[in-house]
Amino acid sequence: MKKLFRFLVWLAVVLVIIIVVKTLLFKSLQQDFSSPEPVVFGDESVNRLSEAVKYPTISYAVDSPVDTAAFIGYMEFLGNKYPLVHSKLKREVINGLSMLYTWEGSNRSAGALVLMAHYDVVPPGDTALWEKGPFSGYNDGTYIWGRGTLDDKAAMISVLEATEKLLSEGFTPERTVYLSFGHDEEISGVRGAGTIAATLRERGVKVDFVLDEGMAVTKGMVPMIKKPVALIGTSEKGYISVRLSCGMPGGHSSTPEKESALTLIAGAVDRLNKNQMKPQLSGPVNDFIRYVGPEMPFYAKVIFANKWLFKKLLLGIYTGSASGNALVRTTTAPAIISSGVKDNVIPVTAGAVVNFRILPGQNSADVLDHVKRTVNDERIIIEPAEDFINEPAPFSPSNTTGFRAIFKTIREIYPEAVVAPTLTLSASDSRHFSQVTNNIYRFAPLMMTSEDMARVHGLNERTMIADYLRGISFYYRLLKNSQ
Repeated sequence: MKKLFRFLVWLAVVLVIIIVVKTLLFKSLQQDFSSPEPVVFGDESVNRLSEAVKYPTISYAVDSPVDTAAFIGYMEFLGNKYPLVHSKLKREVINGLSMLYTWEGSNRSAGALVLMAHYDVVPPGDTALWEKGPFSGYNDGTYIWGRGTLDDKAAMISVLEATEKLLSEGFTPERTVYLSFGHDEEISGVRGAGTIAATLRERGVKVDFVLDEGMAVTKGMVPMIKKPVALIGTSEKGYISVRLSCGMPGGHSSTPEKESALTLIAGAVDRLNKNQMKPQLSGPVNDFIRYVGPEMPFYAKVIFANKWLFKKLLLGIYTGSASGNALVRTTTAPAIISSGVKDNVIPVTAGAVVNFRILPGQNSADVLDHVKRTVNDERIIIEPAEDFINEPAPFSPSNTTGFRAIFKTIREIYPEAVVAPTLTLSASDSRHFSQVTNNIYRFAPLMMTSEDMARVHGLNERTMIADYLRGISFYYRLLKNSQ
């Protein structure tokens, strides 16, 4: 018994030593860079974003008509406001409304850089609920208000501001730069970014890396870190909606059978909600842990540095909140349930649609298999709800020249921020570019709180002027740092 006790004590001591050593070796990956000479962007840059917002370039649905006057008017506005971009870069109009600009580099053998943005926006909803008009571009001295100020005209205008400035200084990039501006990101991006990416592939263009929207410089959104955290998306979740449908004899509600089409569908939805796919740490989240873990308090650092021991605890922490759960699990979201026409009639049919956002490492086939096993009822028909199925984006590594250029630029412009790769939860146009490169990153240089996040696709979208101007400097420096 004493030998067993001594062995257990020895084992515990060894375990503690391993934990301590791994924690001490868990060094910060943040790097400091000398601050560049500041470049001033002022009122004219602000006014151009304000004017850009005034064009109601709304995407409603895939097959819905668009206000072509607004889209074409916006394109003409760009031509008038950025004369050097339009005289020195080659512009191609893709499918009538998307734009591809080519800035030839001095070294044709170097892989190209693609900077992406989109200029379509979602509908504003009830405009009476907005504090300022959704297409007013109102400037109150602190914020610019309106659709697109966060998603995604601010990024597009910032790229053009930076490019125009560099052209005025006589700058010529070493690597060719492509500016890809889509018109239909909010409705899948197939005709815009999808066609642009296919065009580059057909031309045999060698793309070193791509930068699109996706993440931001977050404030107060990463627990246990007081500093802002700049998140670079290195993958994004996939998307599939699954339809459940059932038909059974109905009848009068005064004499109900034990089961009906409605109760079967309701039970199936309940089982799917209670028995979700298992959580796991994907590549992007493992990278996130490696970058943010060393910046946390010591007790948290111990857990993050020893995933081999505390993996279950980590997954438990993540799954404790909606946002954390979405990072480590293919999420299940019952979205639509339909049945019945009258309260005294038992319905003969019932249906539901359940949406899944797929974690990297899994795919739509895994989701369908999970749904069939969980529902486990041959009376219920299970099928994809629509043609749109988006698999998770490939995982882009953090040891590339592109990632390092983005990392360095963020640290130059936002030296107070912790920089970390992570998983993007929503879909972006960048997924179309996986056909031309493995190195796709998702980051928009805007300061964002959880309140700001709620304004994206919500009411009262706005961007802080100071943050917008800082974002222009980010693209200005990135174009230099990526050469």
